[in-house]
Order: sequence, then C-alpha cells, then structure tokens
Amino acid sequence: MDSSGKGAPLARHGSNPDLTVIDDENARVKEFKDPTTIVVVGASGDLAHKKTFPALFSLYYHGLLPQRFHIVGYARKALDLEGWRSNILLNLACRVLDQKDCATKMEEFIERLSYISGQYDSADDFAKLDAYLEDLEDKQPTGRLFYLAIPPNVFGAAMGSIKASAIAKNAWTRVVVEKPFGRDTESYMELRNQCAAHFQEEQLYRIDHYVGKEVVQNMVVLRFANFIFEQLWCKENIRDMHIIFEENFGTEGRAGYFDQFGIIRDIMQNHLLQVLAYLTMERPKSLHAADINRVKTKLLSEIMPLKARDFVVGQYEGYREEDGVPEGSVTPTFAACVMYINNQQWEGVPFFLTAGKNLHNRKAEVRVRFKKGHSMDFFPGEEVGNEIIIRIQPDEAVSLRVVNKVPGLAKDLAYTSLDLLYKDAFEKESKDIADAYERLILDAIHGEKSLFVHDEQLRISWELFTPALKELESEDSPVKPVLYTPGSKGPPEADDLRHIHRAMVEP
Repeated sequence: MDSSGKGAPLARHGSNPDLTVIDDENARVKEFKDPTTIVVVGASGDLAHKKTFPALFSLYYHGLLPQRFHIVGYARKALDLEGWRSNILLNLACRVLDQKDCATKMEEFIERLSYISGQYDSADDFAKLDAYLEDLEDKQPTGRLFYLAIPPNVFGAAMGSIKASAIAKNAWTRVVVEKPFGRDTESYMELRNQCAAHFQEEQLYRIDHYVGKEVVQNMVVLRFANFIFEQLWCKENIRDMHIIFEENFGTEGRAGYFDQFGIIRDIMQNHLLQVLAYLTMERPKSLHAADINRVKTKLLSEIMPLKARDFVVGQYEGYREEDGVPEGSVTPTFAACVMYINNQQWEGVPFFLTAGKNLHNRKAEVRVRFKKGHSMDFFPGEEVGNEIIIRIQPDEAVSLRVVNKVPGLAKDLAYTSLDLLYKDAFEKESKDIADAYERLILDAIHGEKSLFVHDEQLRISWELFTPALKELESEDSPVKPVLYTPGSKGPPEADDLRHIHRAMVEP
C-alpha cells in the first residue's frame, strides 16, 4: 500500500508485455549514499575468491555499491598485490555473457582492490589496518563492513581485534559471518558468546546463502500475496510437505572437512530448516526484519523435538576410501527426517526433509501436497490431490499439478502441470538473476537484516537437532547409516519412513 492507502499502481513489464508488474517505489533497490569500506577478512581463501569477490564485482558492475567505496583484503599470508589480484580475476564473470563492457568493468574493479596482511588475533596488526583504512577514507566518517571469510574457530579472535583496533569512527560497523555456526548447542553457544563479547546482535549478519536465493525469497510473496494460496495453507488442506536437496556428486575433495559435520549439520540444520520456516511461519506484520524474525523464531520453537527414530541416514559406497575420511567413519552423506509442528495451523501434518550427496539427480525443490478432497473422487485410486512444486535449483520454477480433461470424445482425465518457468515468465531478468551472495552482501551494506539468521533462531535450531545427533552418533544408536550406490535415489528405507508417516494423515 502507498501512503494514500491505495495499492501500488500496475504497469506492463518491459520485456514481457503479457506480464503485469506491481509498480511499487518502496520495493526497488535504493541508492546507498553512505561512504563504505568493505574489509574481506580471509581474503586469500577459497570462499573469498569463489564467492565474496565475485559477488562484490557483480554489485559493482550493476552500480549497486555506494558511490564512495573501498574494498580491502586482509589475511595472514604476505602476498604480492598483483598476484593476489590476478587470482581473484580468474573467478570473476558477468552473469550476462554478452555484455560488451564486462572486461573493462573487471579491470576497473580489480584496480580498486587493496591487500594488507596480518594475524587475526593481533590487535596491533588490526591497528595497522585501521591506519591504512583511515588514509583510504581520507579521515571522513565511513561505514565499515567486515566480511569474515574465515573458519569459526578464529571468529572470536578476529572480532576482538576488530573491536579493539579497527571499528569505524563516527559511523556504523557491521560484521558478516559464514556458517558453520557450531556443530551442536554447546559449541554454538560458545561461539555466540565470543561474538556477543565484542558486537551487539544488530551488528552481526549471519549468512545462510540459501535464504538469499531468488525462489526462497519468493516463498513469502507466493504465500501471502496470493489469496488462493493463503487460504489453503493449513492442516485442513495440506497432506504433507517435502523439502528436498540432492547433489549428483560427492564431497569434491572436501571429504576431510565434510566428515567433521555430515549432511545433517551441513545442509539440513540450516538451509532446509530455514526453508521450512518460510513455508510454515505465520503472516508477519510487515516485511521488516524484526517482524519476519519474530514469526520465524516462533515457528522454529513450535517444531516437535527430534529423536534418532525420526531419521534415516545413509552413506554412499566408497566414501570411506576418500582422502581425509577416518577409517570406519559413520558420517552420513544422506539423511531423511520427518518433523511435526505443534501449533493449530500445522498439527498432524508431516514435513519431510531430505538431503544427500552422490544421488541420481541435482536439484533442490519443495513439494506441497494437498489432500484429495471430494473433488478427487474422479481419481479414486490416486493417493494425493493437487501439488505445488517450487524448484529452487536448477531452472527456477513454480508448478501447480492439476486435473484436466484429455481432449477427445472420451471423458478421460489426466494430471497436467501449470508451470511458471522463470526463464520464460521473466525472460530478461532470469538471465541476470543475482547470486544469493550478491543479495546478502548488498543487504548487509544497507543494514537490512531480514534475510540473515538471528541468534535466537540458531539456538533453537541446534536445540532441536543436537539430541538426535548425539543419539545417531552414539555407539548404541538404533539408527545406523545404510550404504547406498552412487547415482541411486539413496537408501530405500527413506521411502519406508515417508510411507509410515504419510499413512498417519487422513486422506
């Protein structure tokens, strides 16, 4: 609604005249005028090279960085500036490949990068960084965004050094941190306390890049901006939901790191749980960060406690032979679990979360399956009725499975799909869909926290998963990893879990 109380005006979409766009001035990306310095801590590592700097370049290319900005890399290694810049250049790309000025923009961006070496736990080294930044900023009030592309075990030391020696003068300071945020409740609380000792919650921006994906952001709009869906989104109409993450490759040389966490910690406790929250939370009072955080936190607190019996875990054949994997490892590379939400809207509805590596497919999607209802008497043998499929990756799409009459003289009926393919409906924009890191870094610069994970949500999520994880990892666990063939659908026991809980829901 605009200030007059009327809805935003409608306009025709430039690249698709059949598409009507809600022309809302408040929804557009606004110019950010605060002078800003971005310090990438851990600037010599893979995360910075493959994700952080490419996202910053894309923001620069599209003119979304502040007019006055500086980007400084900071890491422990003493590196040659030109060599470091050249390595970063290898990972830069323009999303639309035929942009004629892409190479020119890359060179401009690279020339704006500078590099300082120092230890993460040294206030003296960060004092040298601060002096360098003050010269760059011409001693003018300039906001500082510290992006910590470093392991969690040095978060506390780095934050302490930043707080002691390098916070902005007469301007804002924000700190972006990456997962993993611990591996259980105890380690998360220890990490949380280290961060809280130096910065307030409103200064901390915890990235879960899945929340920044275009289709995940659209879930709130799909639910609450479309009356037909909002009215149906409850236990009376929905039979079950499935949130699925599948990769058709293994650990890709990261087996030693992956084995410390496993698929539940790596994917399910964070990415998939955040998607579940967006799918099932109450309508927020507004799209402001505080209101979204409030309803997400409430929803997460209403999920029933998890036990080992709620899971099926698996491990693909050959995983134990990979470099860095301990002999006899029982770390799961596949997990399926069922959750229930203890509130009036969702009581009795099973929610299935599935994540796995080395499977037959690469996809991430949500399947919302509706009850049959009386109208489905036409298909008495069918198990479910209509279905909404939200494809997160690849090829973003939203599909609705409906019943139609097959053309012809007979009265045959068939399921068909009403498909909204982003590449067709948004032909121009779909070629230029922002990477999740771009969206999240831009929001951090603007001080917009709605797509970042709040401390309380993380605490609740770890309290939800930790008891089940301890039970699964104990020697006498009733649930052991089931071996599955690479390239398969995973352990068949996962289908058994779905069948058992699906049978508990009235058709």
